[in-house]
Amino acid sequence: MLFVAAPKGDAFMMRDQMLGVKLDTRRVVLLAVLIALQLVIARFAISLTIFRISFGFIVTALMGWWFGPFWAGLAAVIGDLINSLMIGVPGGYFPGFTLSAFLGAFIYGLYFYHEKITWWRVLAAVTTVILVVNLGLNSWWVSIISHTPFGFHFTARAIGEAATLVVHPVILYIVMHFEPIIRLKNRII
Repeated sequence: MLFVAAPKGDAFMMRDQMLGVKLDTRRVVLLAVLIALQLVIARFAISLTIFRISFGFIVTALMGWWFGPFWAGLAAVIGDLINSLMIGVPGGYFPGFTLSAFLGAFIYGLYFYHEKITWWRVLAAVTTVILVVNLGLNSWWVSIISHTPFGFHFTARAIGEAATLVVHPVILYIVMHFEPIIRLKNRII
């Protein structure tokens, strides 16, 4: 269950579930490496006529799985700021996309942190990110920036996101059950 508020000593499991692991130097370095990896991997994408599949979501999901919602969200914000301000994005910086980055990582953390990674959990996490962040918020941000109707952007994005809904869960499930990834998680986190 996502929101369990049963007592656990002086704290609540819900708080621990939201904040994630306690960061020591080793974990901060790993989080920084994941942010850098996300920036690099997000640049590589498969572009088809209707949509583009980027692989940055894999690292975002791993951050949520390994560090919990809060730290994953914060790392996604840092990554978005570095990408927007230092590397540059078409159209310039817009804070709404930073909020989207935070929420996407936060959602993955809610679904994956301290949870068994099942096919249904992966599908639910990806579906939530697609509906709330990709279709909902990102369509809204683009409509604000471009001064065009929300429905236009929502409809245009829906086609690509339908393909994403098929591809992302499969990739995430495979990656999250890949033995070297599991060993790294168990060794470092």
